Amino acid sequence: MQSYRAGEQHRDMLMSDHWNFYPLLVDGEPASIFVDLGIARVAPVAKFPNMAYLRVRMNHPREDGLSSQQEFDTLVALEKDVAKTIGSNGRALYVGRNTSSGNRDFYFYTNDPSIEAKLIEAMENWPSFQFQTGTRLDREWSTYWGFLHPSPEDLQRIGNRDVIDRLLENGDHIDRPRKIDHFAVFKTPTDRDQFARYILAQGYSVSQERDASEFEYGIEFDRTDRPDQIDEITIDLYRNAKVSNGDYDGWGCVVED
Repeated sequence: MQSYRAGEQHRDMLMSDHWNFYPLLVDGEPASIFVDLGIARVAPVAKFPNMAYLRVRMNHPREDGLSSQQEFDTLVALEKDVAKTIGSNGRALYVGRNTSSGNRDFYFYTNDPSIEAKLIEAMENWPSFQFQTGTRLDREWSTYWGFLHPSPEDLQRIGNRDVIDRLLENGDHIDRPRKIDHFAVFKTPTDRDQFARYILAQGYSVSQERDASEFEYGIEFDRTDRPDQIDEITIDLYRNAKVSNGDYDGWGCVVED
């Protein structure tokens, strides 16, 4: 019997080896961001102080402004081509893209003063696409942290989705109710007790309390729920753990095949 857990995997990412996507609204329009989460461990990178972007106008966007299946393979090939060209000299990092309003915007951090010329050169291979480029000084990586990087709640949803995908890969029926274990940590026993009162009122059972150190007080608890409804459940737990000065630390369950 296999069990899977979500919640803290993003803390162990290495630079540029963990990418993921999430949906959101940008300027009130549907959007999808694909971002290098691994680089968050070292960002901002001082030797790459400038942000550069490439905005590509999609030729066949969906009615909602997102990318279409019709153009999927072409956009993937374009992205690989541009990223390879820009990263070939080690003077730029590709950190993410946003797709919305009929555009696909690629973002880089760089110390290369010729990066716009390189982006224009890369787009010579894609003459059917309209595009524009730009750069600005961004030593704090505000575009990465303030726009591309997901919020804590979006990070939780990403972790939920990753675990759901693994459950499905193992033949799970995610609409079947089963015991789901949850974990949270707090700075004081008083904070933990406050959270415990909340979850008990919501029908959870506390299975264990652990004192890892004088600054970390853990609690394990469970309730019968459906994994396909996990986002609503975990966001509520995340928010209420914050109210009690703690951190929701993820969830786990067994496969129901």
